[in-house]
Amino acid sequence: MDAKELCFELAAADGTSGDEAAACAVCEKYLSKFMTVKTDTTGSLVGTLGNGNFKILLDAHIDRIGLVVREIDEQGFLLVSAVGGIDARVLVGAEVTVMGIEPLLGVICSTPPHLLTSEDKEKGVEVKNLAVDIGFSKEKAEKIVSVGDRILVSSKPLSLLDGKISCAGLDNRSGAAALVLAAQKVSGRLKNCSLALQFSAQEEVGGSGAKTAAYTADSDVAIVVDVGFGSDAYCDKTETNTLSKGPSIGISPTLDRVLGKELSCIATDNGIPFQHDVMSGRTGTNADQINISRGGVKTALLSIPLRYMHTQVEVIDTKDVEYTADLIAAYILKKEAELDA
Repeated sequence: MDAKELCFELAAADGTSGDEAAACAVCEKYLSKFMTVKTDTTGSLVGTLGNGNFKILLDAHIDRIGLVVREIDEQGFLLVSAVGGIDARVLVGAEVTVMGIEPLLGVICSTPPHLLTSEDKEKGVEVKNLAVDIGFSKEKAEKIVSVGDRILVSSKPLSLLDGKISCAGLDNRSGAAALVLAAQKVSGRLKNCSLALQFSAQEEVGGSGAKTAAYTADSDVAIVVDVGFGSDAYCDKTETNTLSKGPSIGISPTLDRVLGKELSCIATDNGIPFQHDVMSGRTGTNADQINISRGGVKTALLSIPLRYMHTQVEVIDTKDVEYTADLIAAYILKKEAELDA
């Protein structure tokens, strides 16, 4: 399967936190061909493959950030609240899709600079002060839009130079793509291991989907795939990793040191590019939920470098998605060989 097309297909799907069904359906379409797939109570998609005794859990959160309608004002403008950590700085003047009874195109209102006071210009942008214009009066808007309807920031998929792509939602649909590709690589080759894939809900609002799905999986080890900060023109290079040089293997007090080293050795032995991401404590990913599930799970974190996180122009290199899938598959197959010896 082509990594770029899979990332674009996943990123285009609806699926803000708590409403992930459309994105899960894309994963299910591909995974159901070779594994058992179901949706759990929190909305996470869970797939299982193999019947071996050594249980491996793979996790990537499937939800994306967005907005939610909190009020329709007297003029028909939609007042909004955030779903997850959306960056208000990039929203003014953005195109959006309102998921009402039917999808509606709209724009986020932007006051002309000519009408801004000096005080207005000094203020930062806050989501609570934003509104969406769908062109309707209040009466018309209420017939097709309700409080609680989700709003996606629109994004045109772009193929950039040298294998890089840009669009909204690559956090973390690129990680989900890596899991689909990895599962395809090991399908039909498992006899000593059992594999659980969870495309977990609600990571952007606390990680409850990963916590509950991991409890059910009751795995021996877990590998979490998310995005990490990719170096760009502005960021401190000591706090970022480079696109096109493979996933970052996390090093943190909360991650399993032995599992992380094992992944590094496997990557080296198989010629798979990788980097390291050193963290002083919690990772800010589902790894923080999974490693304390039940009696504890040995957990590793792979991060795909991504520029401009939580904007509508996120950028990755699809080679990093492929490298991540290759590393996960190599780990699983190494475990198969060890258990077969």
